[in-house]
Amino acid sequence: MFFATGFCFGVLLVIGIVARPMTGVHLRIAVNHEPPIFSIIRNPANESSVRYSGFTKDAFEVLSSVLGFTYSFVEVTPTMVRNKGSIDAAMVHQLLGKSADIDGRLISPTAERLAYMDFTLAVSVLNFAIIQPMPNINNRFIAPFKPFQSTVWYMIFVAFGATVIFLSTITKCTAGSNKRIPMQVKSKVVSETVWYTFSVLVAQGAYFPSNRLSLRSIAGAWCLVAVVLVYAYNGTLISHVSLPKYEPIVNNWADLAANKNLRVTAERGSLSANIILNSKTGPLKILGDSLRRHPEDLLVSLPGELDRILHSGCCAYVGVKRLGELIVYGSMMAHGECKLTIGNELDYSQVWTFGVAKNFPHLSSINKGIQWMRQSGLLTRIGKYYLKPIDKCLASSAARPKKSQLTLYDLAGAFTIIFGLGCLFSILVFLLETLVLFLVNKTSLSPDVEITQ
Repeated sequence: MFFATGFCFGVLLVIGIVARPMTGVHLRIAVNHEPPIFSIIRNPANESSVRYSGFTKDAFEVLSSVLGFTYSFVEVTPTMVRNKGSIDAAMVHQLLGKSADIDGRLISPTAERLAYMDFTLAVSVLNFAIIQPMPNINNRFIAPFKPFQSTVWYMIFVAFGATVIFLSTITKCTAGSNKRIPMQVKSKVVSETVWYTFSVLVAQGAYFPSNRLSLRSIAGAWCLVAVVLVYAYNGTLISHVSLPKYEPIVNNWADLAANKNLRVTAERGSLSANIILNSKTGPLKILGDSLRRHPEDLLVSLPGELDRILHSGCCAYVGVKRLGELIVYGSMMAHGECKLTIGNELDYSQVWTFGVAKNFPHLSSINKGIQWMRQSGLLTRIGKYYLKPIDKCLASSAARPKKSQLTLYDLAGAFTIIFGLGCLFSILVFLLETLVLFLVNKTSLSPDVEITQ
């Protein structure tokens, strides 16, 4: 199988090079300065000296070598883009006006466009993603409260109050017969109990002047709960203090529609903009309403426009993920830090092809060349050349605590100890002690006999 495939590639390559079906043909390719997709670099000392770089340049360099044609680039200027309202519209205008033969900017075929232009074979199929400012780091002033969820904090207060009530009640009921408790302590049982319970909770330790089993039961249970809470709290607190915790990243349409700090932005006339504007329900309808309220968020994609609006922090851009990766990388190189990031792939994809003039006579030859480049892996190799590492700028990979917050489910065992083993067992023991004391007093021969608790 591999031999047959390799043989076919070799035959096609030989035929393409030997036959060179487009020898003598000169193609005019419309391009736009849109780094990092395509760059037009002029020599400041000599404006007529121009250098081109980008995916389109590399792809047509290979095609021209295989098919035998020559080519030149026709620049679509920012003025043309402004006049036509979008880059794609300005590119298509060059084809319709016979100023260019091929749209060098990859474009997506639509039923409307098929009426006045043709398209080559698909060059790539890419998914959309949301390019956005890097999320802010959460305020660290509230880091001491972050280890536990709010329900855990509520339960701690409930358990604290229940422990104080049980200790105070049992202490008051037994204070008269407990010689270990000084008189000054008996007069302020509640405050002393609160202080004891709090000292144990914050791992400071405290002495409780009673040897009654009912009091020792609940006090011991509270000590065990405090140990669990303190170790769980300290272990999670370190991660919240030492590692940055970013705000949630916008990964899908619903996240973006619910975000109060970011507006949606897209390239005017693009497939992503049309999807958003034509939606009638759900999160996409909300995003479409935002674009209608803020028409300035439909970008013309002039040089620097997208970079400016993304770094302003106001908006998130919906576009092809591959383009987003290049934008994030360019920002990282320019600023020396991660100012932008990119979300997960959205559930929409886009077919990218080269647009050509209607009834273009060499479309079949161009398609054969593209097919050969796809089968030989050249298109993939050229595309990978422009892929840049942006892992450090992906919010999903950024440093964050391994455990965000401990839930009530995580600490259910600790609260079971205080309410189950502690309170219930303490009540049972207290009732038994009271019963025993009553029986002893009832059967005592002398009221002056001291009962040792």
